[in-house]
Amino acid sequence: MKAIILAGGKGKRVTLFKPFLVVCGKPLISWVFDAVNKVCDKVYLGISPSHPLFPIFKDSIFKIFPTPDISYENDIKYVVDNLKPPILVLPIDLAFIDDNAIKTLIDKCNVDVCSLKSNGNYLGVSYWIGLNFSNYATIEVKRRLYNINTWEDYIRANKECNML
Repeated sequence: MKAIILAGGKGKRVTLFKPFLVVCGKPLISWVFDAVNKVCDKVYLGISPSHPLFPIFKDSIFKIFPTPDISYENDIKYVVDNLKPPILVLPIDLAFIDDNAIKTLIDKCNVDVCSLKSNGNYLGVSYWIGLNFSNYATIEVKRRLYNINTWEDYIRANKECNML
C-alpha cells in the first residue's frame, strides 16, 4: 500500500521547521515516517518544489511527490487523484502516531474514505479505499495522538512524554 506524508505547510502558526520539532526525543517527521514505514511499502513525501524546505527533503530518504501547495484539502485531492487508492494520507506534524493506530484505521475502514480521530479530535489522517467522498467514516483510536498545530499543542505533547 502507498502512503503520502504532506509537508507543504506555510509554517505561520508554529514554524516553517515544524517537521523537525522534537517531541519526546523524536522529530515529528520521524514519528510519522516510522509509523507508516512499518505498514506501507511505498512512502512518499508530498511537497511543492517551491516550498522553502524542498531543498532539504529532495536529497533525503523520501521519494518526493510534488504537490501544487494550494491548501491541505486540495493537496489531498490532488495526491489521491494521481496516486490512486488505496492510499494513506498523513500530515507531517503528528506526535505519538504509531503503526498500531494506522493498522486500526485500515482494519476498521469499510467505506471509501476513513478519517482518524484521537480523543475526539481529527488528526488530518485519512485512508482512501475509493473516491466516493460521501461514503465516509470516522475511526477513533484510544491512544492520545497530537496534530501539532499550535505552540500549545507542542508544549502539551511534550508534557505527556513521561506518561508514555
